[in-house]
Amino acid sequence: MEKKDLQSITEGSVDFFATGDEYVRNNLNLEFIPYGHTDKNASRGLILADANQNLSQSYSIAKQIFEHATVKFVLIGLSPYVVSENNSELLVAWDVQKNVSVLEDYIQLCLNNGAKPVVVVLPVHASIRKDYDSNVVLSFRNTINKVVEKYAVFIDLLDVKINNKLFNGNWLLSAEGSALISAFLGAKLYFENLFSAETVCSMDNEYFNLLKKYFPRFYKKLIHDTFCRMVFDDFNRLAKTLTKETRLDLMANVLSGMTYNHLVNLSNILIKDDYNNLAARIFKLSLEKIRHKDKITVAFYFDSTSKWCGDELYNLFAKDKRFEPTIFIYPTGDNLTRKEFQQDIEKFKARGLNVFVVKNPTVDIPVQDILIQTSPYDDNVPRDFRLINLKFTTLLVYIPYAHTISSRDGFIRYNPFLRVLWKACFPSTISLEYYQRTCSVGMPRGIFSGYPRMDIFFNKNADFKFDWKITRPDSKKIIWAPHHTVSDSDTSLKYSTFRWNYQFMYEFAKAHPEISWVVKPHPWLFRNTVHAHIFPSLEACEEYFQKWNDLPNAQVYMGAYYQDIFATSDGMIHDSGSFIAEYQYVNKPMIYLTRDTQKFNALGNVILKASYTVDGKNLDAIAAIMQRVFIEGDDYKAAERRAVFDKYLNYPKYLGMSASEFIYKNIVDDLKEVAK
Repeated sequence: MEKKDLQSITEGSVDFFATGDEYVRNNLNLEFIPYGHTDKNASRGLILADANQNLSQSYSIAKQIFEHATVKFVLIGLSPYVVSENNSELLVAWDVQKNVSVLEDYIQLCLNNGAKPVVVVLPVHASIRKDYDSNVVLSFRNTINKVVEKYAVFIDLLDVKINNKLFNGNWLLSAEGSALISAFLGAKLYFENLFSAETVCSMDNEYFNLLKKYFPRFYKKLIHDTFCRMVFDDFNRLAKTLTKETRLDLMANVLSGMTYNHLVNLSNILIKDDYNNLAARIFKLSLEKIRHKDKITVAFYFDSTSKWCGDELYNLFAKDKRFEPTIFIYPTGDNLTRKEFQQDIEKFKARGLNVFVVKNPTVDIPVQDILIQTSPYDDNVPRDFRLINLKFTTLLVYIPYAHTISSRDGFIRYNPFLRVLWKACFPSTISLEYYQRTCSVGMPRGIFSGYPRMDIFFNKNADFKFDWKITRPDSKKIIWAPHHTVSDSDTSLKYSTFRWNYQFMYEFAKAHPEISWVVKPHPWLFRNTVHAHIFPSLEACEEYFQKWNDLPNAQVYMGAYYQDIFATSDGMIHDSGSFIAEYQYVNKPMIYLTRDTQKFNALGNVILKASYTVDGKNLDAIAAIMQRVFIEGDDYKAAERRAVFDKYLNYPKYLGMSASEFIYKNIVDDLKEVAK
């Protein structure tokens, strides 16, 4: 050991050293082991290997070092020629207890001095590998594994296959070969947690290019792992130091190889600000990649046609030659709802919408650049749209199919889907603030966008038409919309009053031909009434609603495009959720059926205060309020209702445009040149 080496150690500028013979000395390049690159002014590692250095001499050198300083880890180099057939006598030494004992002492010496011992064997030329005696190799490896066991690391690169051109002869590596193996060894050390992701990411282009060229799978694994582990600032620095070509390649590997489950897992580990910084960087990388495409695919996904966010947003993308929009629907529900579903699909097609019905959840769906979902759930979606499978190459946008008017703190706080959104579009400022307060990572990418499916009510040229079943020219047109939450045991939302008033509502409609009814049950109500034992079977439930259809003044409607019904109606009575807010857009009187298990947030409470409410179990009170408000036309809360609407729901007044226009513009603006 040279004097200058000992001086470096005592000065504390060395994190590790390597011992071994000339094969170790000549075939390691510290510039390609990440620790050798973090500080240009310090020698972060030392190679103390030398010609003919045996294990006992290596051990003696280590003892000298530990008398003067501490290091983080030690590379104990074992030369590969000890296992070649022509030199098998050298391997015999490993069967002698003395040499095994030396290795054990060396390992213990490292441990006693707080250094991690790493036993390393480097690769050899293919011409030597083919002469191996497999039994000799197995004996060697078994011996080393027994010695290192729990207390050391064994990095066995003996059989690593690299191009023979990277060798100078049979033993020594070329300069490129030495750089490659050192880079590979360094990455292996990283996976043994011997240094940080930030240290790896401080390396320059040549380091990553070598690994990518010769070990592409391992390179990809390294990039993925370091990306997950490191904090935002370090990756940002890395992205800036790499050349554009290498950076884009790095992005492609990261984005196409990692799924949103990585982000979900990180959201459980990192503090909120660090997580959101990392997520923002990922989305910026995705944007940088997507914006260079000639055609950007935009997918709209929902599982029920009633959750469609409206044609206007789709058409804005369809008219822009840069985009290619597609609607993906994975239908769920009962057979009755499936009949309505088929009718809705035909309506979509008739309106010029490109619709793809996902009949099997495992069907292959082309990779989309932007995925717009209307439900905040990750279950009951096609395989390729689930977070565990969805890659970072797809940006997620959430446009709620419903106004959030209920108090759902737990659902919002722990919902993984809400944490990985590129954009979350909220119909009201109250909803946005509620999600910002409640979600575990906040809602830093949330925007107040308005409510796309209500855009049509701000269109002065809209021509609303619906064929009501009217028995009298002056019939009042009323909607009854019962919610699906009929079972107290199956759901945290307990809105429905259906079990107490469903028969009454039918009898009231039958007795009042001066009212024309549209019954709009939630699609899940059918199956849930059976689960809750309200009806003995699905057929019995269908028979009940068929009785409504048989009335001369009533019909059941469950499909999409219910805006026409809202606009042409005179009032609504219901116990649903989002309709509390949605019906406000037509400025008609609304009666809400209450029960003591309903819990609303600020938006729900302020709207209901300006609406008519009645206990859903009190049938006489229900009849009385319908008589006064619907039949007699005493809409005494009209002014209060309008004031609430203007303050909380009149989004064009504040945005200066429709919700669809705002969302489209927001997405397009972000797809413009991304700052480097």
